[in-house]
Amino acid sequence: MADEFKHYATGSVIPLGDGFTGKSVLSRLLINPDVSDEELNDILLKTKKSYNIEIEFSSEIVEVENLPVTTTLQFYVFPGQRQKASSRSTTFDEILSVFDCFPALLRVSVLLLIYDVTRFSTLESLEVWLRFAIVKEWIYEDTLIILVPNKTDLEKPKQTDIDQIVSTIYEYIADHNLPIDVNHIKSVNSSCVTLEGINELREIIINWIAHRGIRGVGIK
Repeated sequence: MADEFKHYATGSVIPLGDGFTGKSVLSRLLINPDVSDEELNDILLKTKKSYNIEIEFSSEIVEVENLPVTTTLQFYVFPGQRQKASSRSTTFDEILSVFDCFPALLRVSVLLLIYDVTRFSTLESLEVWLRFAIVKEWIYEDTLIILVPNKTDLEKPKQTDIDQIVSTIYEYIADHNLPIDVNHIKSVNSSCVTLEGINELREIIINWIAHRGIRGVGIK
């Protein structure tokens, strides 16, 4: 009888960070990490800064407690600017106000806190982005937070700095009495040029959602 049913798990993944930290490119590579050199060049060269929300989906079957679970990642990539660059551009707040009613944004499975290792200001901004997530009540007991130092092909972050940032994130979460512990906070270095960390990030996200995402059962 069990063979007649199909098991599902879905989860929302939201990359947060300033503009030009690589959120769009990183998300596209996490959706499809097995790109050819030509496809990678196209993604790197043709991905433009967006002033709107970008939505990407990907599914993979993961074994959970001896059951194949069709696991779907739902990426919601918001623009990183908090101030208007022009009268025609939109900000994070403006886009969020339109899409705030999305059911997928009510409980977020994975938050990616992304910064550009070559720009210290993007690291300093992470507290602001984390505050956004807390105010919107995106973080709950099954949320995973991943710090992503990006563009490591240009500069290598210091592990001592990363450890300090992860500790600061945990302290910030604890100060707001959010129901997650230090095991829900990880860090993965990444480069969209060399693909460092891409497969590791994808595996962590998929397995987290397979085990702790929104579960469902349907008939095959």
